[in-house]
Amino acid sequence: MNYAAFWPRAVAHLIDFILVNGLELLLEYALAEVLPIDSFTQQVLGVVLSVGFTYWYYCRYQVRTGTTVGKKLFGIYVIDEKTGNNMTHKQAVIRMFGYAASYVLIGCGFLMAAFHPQRKALHDLFAGTVSIHRPKGQTA
Repeated sequence: MNYAAFWPRAVAHLIDFILVNGLELLLEYALAEVLPIDSFTQQVLGVVLSVGFTYWYYCRYQVRTGTTVGKKLFGIYVIDEKTGNNMTHKQAVIRMFGYAASYVLIGCGFLMAAFHPQRKALHDLFAGTVSIHRPKGQTA
């Protein structure tokens, strides 16, 4: 299996992070400008948008496509380590919480991928997934 290397995964995650958070910020700002809401409601709306969009992008979208926008740029796909199929919705949710754990650990959970033989990060270990590199044009 052609495991995805650490640095392309790191850059892909940075691209996804900027994309998701940038879109959330723009949407929150646009809604705050259009809707007559107070600052508390704006904060609540921001949290709801953040959680909802993050869930959609890292769970629903990634399960459907096997990748994210950032990962796709590098030919990286996430699969179930046992079956080799696309990850399940449950695995995607576990991965998302694994991302949060890695941030709490000051990024050490992500850094694990640089040293693990299968290039697994903490979220991969939790979810039973692996990130692989597929050359352009190659399908599952």
